[in-house]
Amino acid sequence: MADRNDYVAALGKVFSDDAPANPKKSVKKARVGFAADVDVKEFEVENYGDVEADNVSYGGKSTKRLKVYDAKQRQSWYVDQKTYALLSKRNITRTDSEGGIIPIQDKTTDDKTFNEKYDLDLEELFDSKVSDKDAILWTDSNNEVVTRKGCGKTAWRNAYRRLVVHVMDPKNAIRFSRALQIQLDYLMAHEALLLNDIIVVLDKISDDPRNHTSKKKKKMDLNIALTKALLNVNVGRILVANSGTISYFFHPDTRVGKNRTFNFWSTTPLLTTLPPISWFIPSIFTFTPSENFIGSRAHATNSILRSVLGPGRFLTRLITGGREEFVVDDLKAIAQNLAAETTGFEAAMRAQFGNHAGRQKVNQFRIENRLPTDESAVRSFIGSPISTMVNNGVVHVLRALANHWEGLNQIPFGNFAHQRMEQLNVNVILRFHMPFVLMTLANLRGWCSWDSMVLAPFITKLMNIRPGVNMNVANELLNELNTTIVDNVCGGIFSRMEPFRRWITQMRVANELIMTEKDKVVTIVSSVTSGIESGYKLAKTVDWVVPDDDVMVRSIIQHIKLDAVKKKLRNHNGERLIDEENGTLDANQAGSALQDMDQEEIGPAMKIAGGSISSIVSFVQKDLSKRQKTGMTDHLVKRAMNALRPRDKRFLIELVNKGHEEIRAAKLLSRRVGTLLKREMRRARLDARIKELSRGSVATEMIEDEWYIVDRTEDDGSTTELGSFQFRTRRSSTSDVLFINRSGKEDRFDANSHVFRKFIPIGEAIVRAQKAFMVIELDLLKRFAYASYMEFSDLREDLIKLQILSGVNCYFLDDARLDVLSHIKNHSSTQVSWRDLKPGHQYFVEQKPYKYELFEFEEGMDLDNRKRYFSIPPQNMIVVG
Repeated sequence: MADRNDYVAALGKVFSDDAPANPKKSVKKARVGFAADVDVKEFEVENYGDVEADNVSYGGKSTKRLKVYDAKQRQSWYVDQKTYALLSKRNITRTDSEGGIIPIQDKTTDDKTFNEKYDLDLEELFDSKVSDKDAILWTDSNNEVVTRKGCGKTAWRNAYRRLVVHVMDPKNAIRFSRALQIQLDYLMAHEALLLNDIIVVLDKISDDPRNHTSKKKKKMDLNIALTKALLNVNVGRILVANSGTISYFFHPDTRVGKNRTFNFWSTTPLLTTLPPISWFIPSIFTFTPSENFIGSRAHATNSILRSVLGPGRFLTRLITGGREEFVVDDLKAIAQNLAAETTGFEAAMRAQFGNHAGRQKVNQFRIENRLPTDESAVRSFIGSPISTMVNNGVVHVLRALANHWEGLNQIPFGNFAHQRMEQLNVNVILRFHMPFVLMTLANLRGWCSWDSMVLAPFITKLMNIRPGVNMNVANELLNELNTTIVDNVCGGIFSRMEPFRRWITQMRVANELIMTEKDKVVTIVSSVTSGIESGYKLAKTVDWVVPDDDVMVRSIIQHIKLDAVKKKLRNHNGERLIDEENGTLDANQAGSALQDMDQEEIGPAMKIAGGSISSIVSFVQKDLSKRQKTGMTDHLVKRAMNALRPRDKRFLIELVNKGHEEIRAAKLLSRRVGTLLKREMRRARLDARIKELSRGSVATEMIEDEWYIVDRTEDDGSTTELGSFQFRTRRSSTSDVLFINRSGKEDRFDANSHVFRKFIPIGEAIVRAQKAFMVIELDLLKRFAYASYMEFSDLREDLIKLQILSGVNCYFLDDARLDVLSHIKNHSSTQVSWRDLKPGHQYFVEQKPYKYELFEFEEGMDLDNRKRYFSIPPQNMIVVG
């Protein structure tokens, strides 16, 4: 994590043209032993003066430390120059790039880490099972749009899609994609994939401004992605909510470059007075009203309409833009418990009472509700920069931004309490917010020819910032902004120039700091590349389409009414006559088993199947086969119903069994179970897919402590998977093979009747990638936003995939998390093979899980090769996550 020295160094680099040369350090290759053993490793070792240690005396002498750098692992740590041998005996540990704990004195240098063990297997898996050809190009999901007669819900979606495709150009594409990528965290996996399809197409449009790929092809791809995404309600809402980032008529640089034309359109009497032209021309061709150019006409019109139409009416709020007295002038309104800018409160106060009186009311509201003004201004600036600067005052907002950036840059470890709108992102600020800041400042100063000749081309450069491998482009634009633009756009007013330049300086400092943070992100992401690729390809190959809501509700009602019958068939005189998992039923004995049921238990089934026992048996058999085809098995329905509150579950069962499934309460609960059933079905498909990918080839030779899948060979030649087990040993005299199951107990399998396959831990790889995402969020997002690292071209694709992968959940992955935690807990570099024990040395033997006994090894001692031996007992660790 960055410290205060990082900020000082970054600030010094910004203010100095030529950075001072670093003091010379003696660097040499050395063989450093970190244990009492003779094993040594070769590292680069440099004499390094500990700054903190120089100021603290130990026995009257300052200490010097060796800085040890492992070029292969790209890790460095410090060892006391005089006492490093003593320290090495204390089991020094360091943290690797994945957050795991690795002892420095690890003597098993030839042993691969857990992540490296299956990298090769995953590559083979991709070539054989999950090739790029299997991944679908466009994600399909359920059609959640219900059409109506006439102008239905599909009409506005089609109009919206055509409008977005028509106005989409590189500038709009990069703005729209950056707004959409923030919403990936709030969606389920299949919804995030739908949104990602749009982001991928938008990136192609924005990264290809010269149209090397035909414009028609890109528009066609965007049309397909929007068509599929708008069928999902949640994704459709996100698209519409973020459509404000699109410029439908003119871009900001066009407004500045053609300022005289815009001034002509906005001041011509014929165009600004005659309806219906006057309704559209001012809003399209005029500049944003400010203190110098106040919207008096809109203020007067809204005031008249509020009085004529009356307060509290929908039509009043619609026409006046929500500026009506009953809503905004009531201090007890619930919506006003939030920040003033989030509800349009500031704009409403200004529109009703004018600038001066409106700001007084806003300030009074902030004092009464104890809202921090600066923090509130910073948040609202991200969402609406122009209105925030106009309503709060340009000087005040610039000072708040400069103080906020300086505070975050100086904090040694960041502040996890900051909201996402307060986190730093230089490229987004320059690309989206800086053009509006410059427009507002130029508007307050008064427009001139310099704006069209100098300011407009510079705004075009800002809007065309593309992702890169470093922040050089941003630094060049900040330098040009500081030297060429600031003085003129501020009109020489020092109170505006000073905070503006201070803000620019802090952005340049942030550029230096983020490059340091980027190296950490690269290290984390590169360590879980296999998990990212496998998880993303898994999500692209799974079928996310589930039956419609009506089909699910009927299936749930049918399951409840047949549950008593199936429960009887599952246990009839100790025999199981029905198998819901495989969809089989013993029809010959089912009839006699149902004869014993009383009328109250079998009544609900008779109402839907018929009045005879034979009709019920036939209906149950059809129900089983239908559930096998649709995937809505009884097991998944029960799991979905168990997710309800126990009281709601009992209430729904009672209503359905008594024939009241058509009342409102039953419909509400059944739809809720249907929503949960969708989740369970998608998780079941993920489980089946991961289970299929985890099955490797038949193992000819097995390695101790490795995991294998055990299949039992049935009499008819088919195989049944029993699960994954950890291989311990194989007896030479018999065909028994000893394994350890997940609970730590021993299991023996006959090699003649069982098949052992390699276990490919693809679930564990995905889980480690999800853990990497959590590490990035918790450790590295205390200063910079997650999206700020997406602005690096070498990280963007992997970080978006990692963000999507964070929403992939299923029960197989839950087990994989336990496997990873168990591996961390049980793994120890102090484990010694029974063949390598040395006479006269003391060791620990594992008698049973978590129980170790100390013994002294002697020559000729009879050892049990099924047990594990340690030089130091492994420490039990509690791992969160």
